[in-house]
Amino acid sequence: MKSCDIDQLVEQYSDSVYRYCKSIAYTPEDAEDLYQQTFLKAFELHKRISLEKNPKAYLLSVATNIWKNHKSMYARRERIAPTVSSEMEGIQIEDIRSDQDVLEQVVKEEQLELLRKCVDNLPEKQRQVITLFYAGELSLEEISKVLKIPKGTVKSRLHKAKEELRKEMEGLE
Repeated sequence: MKSCDIDQLVEQYSDSVYRYCKSIAYTPEDAEDLYQQTFLKAFELHKRISLEKNPKAYLLSVATNIWKNHKSMYARRERIAPTVSSEMEGIQIEDIRSDQDVLEQVVKEEQLELLRKCVDNLPEKQRQVITLFYAGELSLEEISKVLKIPKGTVKSRLHKAKEELRKEMEGLE
């Protein structure tokens, strides 16, 4: 793949990759870093990317692997020297229109925060699948390629994740 093809990848998939990065990262800064690292890694590995073999799934798998590595390094550091984190860490609210009622804004923020916490409480395998499906907008087949698991396993994990989220959300209302 030529460097001009990298430009094409950025142009074509930047929104999807950024949305996915925002959904798995805890802060906007982490999402930005992850997004940039993903495309830097794609530039390094440009010879492996084929435009015919679903480059979006490849980019999202790169982002997933970078995030996993980041989380494991963070966990290792936390075991050695714990840090104090902000309670509002990771809460991301999409742009809210100014014409909306303040009460609607507060409810929306609370619902998004609640959903984010529920997703964070899912087991890692279920959280990966549901994030790739909704935030990454990948099909079941694409998710199976990204995670290197059978399509049936993806379906099963997605179903379990949805059930867990439904139960947890109903229990909190």
